[in-house]
Amino acid sequence: MNILMLSNEFPPTLGGVQTHVYELSRALVFQGHTVTVMTRHHHHEWPVQETLEGISVIRLGLSNSHWLYNWQLWRAIKTLHQKQQIDVIHVHGMRPLDATRKLNIPVIFTNHTSGFLRRIQQGDKVLRKMRIQLAHCAMILAPSEELVDAALSTGYLGPCQFIANGVDSTRFSPGQSPLRQALGIPEKAIVAVLARRLVAKNGVLYLAEALKQIHHPDFHLIVAGDGADRPSFEALIHEAPCAQRVHLLGGVDNARMPEIFRAANIAILPSLMEATSIAGLEAMASGLALVGTRVGGIPVIVEENRTGLLVPAKDPATLADAINQLLLAPERVDEMGKNAILKVQKEFSWQRIAEITVAAYQQALTS
Repeated sequence: MNILMLSNEFPPTLGGVQTHVYELSRALVFQGHTVTVMTRHHHHEWPVQETLEGISVIRLGLSNSHWLYNWQLWRAIKTLHQKQQIDVIHVHGMRPLDATRKLNIPVIFTNHTSGFLRRIQQGDKVLRKMRIQLAHCAMILAPSEELVDAALSTGYLGPCQFIANGVDSTRFSPGQSPLRQALGIPEKAIVAVLARRLVAKNGVLYLAEALKQIHHPDFHLIVAGDGADRPSFEALIHEAPCAQRVHLLGGVDNARMPEIFRAANIAILPSLMEATSIAGLEAMASGLALVGTRVGGIPVIVEENRTGLLVPAKDPATLADAINQLLLAPERVDEMGKNAILKVQKEFSWQRIAEITVAAYQQALTS
């Protein structure tokens, strides 16, 4: 199958959508499909065209004007289709979607982000606009049931299916990490990791509040992420007993994430909105127990008392209680980590996700 992926974001930019598009494309190439990614050219030093692990990447200098952006992208798709006969277009995110109309190529759409959820809350006028934008899609895929429901709430009448995010368990696996020594973290420490952008939707300020109730002397927190909420996050941390044991790394390239997860025992997902968290899956593949909120796709990956603990969103006291429970039971943390590895290997490998996605493509093509 000849597949065109459209995404406004793609590595080397950082984020969950970028990781999803890259890993899914890589798995599809491994299974024998031809995959081209068209994305925006964000930086003059990045190549306009390149091949990454069999994926053909085309970066386009797209206008900030919506009308001109759509026309430029539509023309680029049409030119590529004339050269190599695209079988299916898979669009990731709303921004590139309008450019895929009137091409006579089946369009699959995936809504990944909390931005989609926020848009549907803006009233009937926005819902009507979204319904028109989605009408030409042969199928909608979504990485959480919440996002499936959101797509259907627009009035979209086509098929809509939940397909989880995945994880590369060959890259993310348990092992030794030099990071503990580099950060001066003792071997006996119990380390949690927060691998999130420090923005409102990720609930990081609620975690900062929860830290005020964590007094365990061997607790350390590694924070891999940056964002608009960092100043507020840091201010709240200063009031916590563990303030000197919080290690802020800032924005981290995904290539470094395996060593960060390997330095930890627990991963924390305090999100207010979330799909099947890629960072959560990467942590699980690395053998970490999870503490996550009951939102979006997090309950899909966190089995209560088996791979981790679930807490309500926006509840620092309950979040702190869950973390304290695990700090007092390191053997329980180890057992959850082992269960997490088994779960991701069985259910969330990118090869398995790619197989399910191809089946969805084929359903769309035949219907």
